[in-house]
Amino acid sequence: MATYTHFGKQPDVLKHLVLCEVLRRESSSIYVETNSACAIYPMKQTPEQQYGIYHFLEKVAEGDNQDLKDSTYFQLEYTEMQGGCYLGSPALAMKIAGRKAQRFIFFDLEKSALDNVALFAERADLLPSVHLYHTDSLEGVIALLPSLRKDTFVHIDPYEIDKKGTSGLTYLDLLIEATRLGMKCLLWYGFMTLNDKSYLNSYIMTRLKDAGIKEYTCVELIMKSIRQDTVLYNPGIIGSGILATNLSQQSKKIILDYSDMLVRLYQNATYKDKDGSLYRDKPFN
Repeated sequence: MATYTHFGKQPDVLKHLVLCEVLRRESSSIYVETNSACAIYPMKQTPEQQYGIYHFLEKVAEGDNQDLKDSTYFQLEYTEMQGGCYLGSPALAMKIAGRKAQRFIFFDLEKSALDNVALFAERADLLPSVHLYHTDSLEGVIALLPSLRKDTFVHIDPYEIDKKGTSGLTYLDLLIEATRLGMKCLLWYGFMTLNDKSYLNSYIMTRLKDAGIKEYTCVELIMKSIRQDTVLYNPGIIGSGILATNLSQQSKKIILDYSDMLVRLYQNATYKDKDGSLYRDKPFN
């Protein structure tokens, strides 16, 4: 098993809930993921996972929000978690797109993670349409973009969206190039302090403006405990954002609506007996 430990934490709930609902509504022949990690994970019930996926599933199951109960993410994870496992984004994408997609393209630096994806694809009878790249995804996906169809869906999930690769480009540059080619893009990013958030917001807004990209959707979910330059306690990530381009109006609305639902779902949440409530920001919409 790969060494990843991020799965099932609260930012995963935002990222994967949105990913599932958007994928259901966007018609794409090719799915590309820059940082796939594993398709399926055995759960460990850590405090971070209790605050994340366990809180989500429990509150949705006992609550009256029918939209969340009917969500693909809840339905898939609730079923899988009965057996003590969590579905990562590769599995969710394969479950949703299935044979409607001609190709699934997954990048990761950990071979064991790609082996995990391959095993899941084989069990789902999708292995012939799955292409695995054990290499740097920033350079790899940028090189691959010109050969892909316009209706490709690109899921960009690196955490550090501003870190330059050997070519001098960043993951935000990757989103910009894919957007220019007409592809549907969903980018996730994280931050730990308000200073980090301010820097990333300025970086994203400046780069999009310089690239002439005016149509996009951005939303952030942030713990109310966030501070300017210190971390009081750490459940994995303090704040995270979704940046989307070339999506339908329905998908744009989904991103905003479901992030609002998560704020309400987490209004009385705790992490290790500390405040786990969230607020939503639309930094430059």
